[in-house]
Amino acid sequence: MEKVYLASVGMRSGKSVLSLGLGLNYPGKVGFYKPFRESLVKVNDELLDQDALMMSEVLKIEHGEKISPFVYDLFDPPKMSDIVAGYNGLSKGKDFMIIEGSREPANGYASGIAHTDIAKALNAPMVLVSTTVPQSIDTVFVIRDLCERRGVSFLGVILNRSENSPERKLLEDRGVKVLGEIPTIHELRTFRVSEMSEKMDAKVIAGGSGVDNVVETMLVGAMSIQSAIGYMRRTKRKALITGGDRTEILLAALSTDTSCIIVTGGLRPSHAVLSRADEMGVPVLMTKEDTIRVTEVIEHLIAHVDPKDKEKIELIRKVVHSGIDMNALWSR
Repeated sequence: MEKVYLASVGMRSGKSVLSLGLGLNYPGKVGFYKPFRESLVKVNDELLDQDALMMSEVLKIEHGEKISPFVYDLFDPPKMSDIVAGYNGLSKGKDFMIIEGSREPANGYASGIAHTDIAKALNAPMVLVSTTVPQSIDTVFVIRDLCERRGVSFLGVILNRSENSPERKLLEDRGVKVLGEIPTIHELRTFRVSEMSEKMDAKVIAGGSGVDNVVETMLVGAMSIQSAIGYMRRTKRKALITGGDRTEILLAALSTDTSCIIVTGGLRPSHAVLSRADEMGVPVLMTKEDTIRVTEVIEHLIAHVDPKDKEKIELIRKVVHSGIDMNALWSR
């Protein structure tokens, strides 16, 4: 049976997109295991990992807690024997197992259950997934050296949001094999207003005809009206996050390319704003959450792939197929 341990080098490295792309392209029976739950979603009163749920639904594999069974706790970490047992149960009858590590490289290090520890215990070769941010490139060398010291097979690195980059040459010149590059996929960074409304449990109080509007960027309206107007004119298909009492900011947003407005703190905007939003078909979502929480929700949406979005899923399959040396991963 073939297997690979995908380790993230920093936040938002693109590991989950790569996992899905590999699973979609493998010609045999695929299994998936993500020991630690991170971004949680509630399904039938059960808290599941968002990435694991996506993989199970798209690839039609085991569902529920089994494929992502643990939450890392520094003071009460799971035993390595339990992590291995979870893997063994899922790998039966599979031709290729994708093991997805935590989003932070150091998670579990103090407890002996970090990336290198789990990869060694499962006898799984490691592949790093990294962006070209300088700190991430440096971390690639740190983890490569750690693998060598601990006797973990290190296959190389896959660069995300990268295309013919100078960082690839730097890595290869210094002995790190680059297994491929995945270019920036702009389509994966968009979502619909309806998805956002559902995730943050916000009420649409105006502009309901536009709930299928696509959001590409977000803008926090915590600036002066003079500064805000300049940003708004340059920012297309945006979600504006601001307080309901910022009437001038809200009206300015409605005069530019805005997909939706999120008003935080439970403050209802003026009648003039709501009427204009209805006229323009720009949804106004009201939530009691603060701006920081709303921003976190949107950032998670940017990184999320809806299992029902067939176009995005097919795009991921194609991009991973064309950008990655598949044979290096499963023909060893």
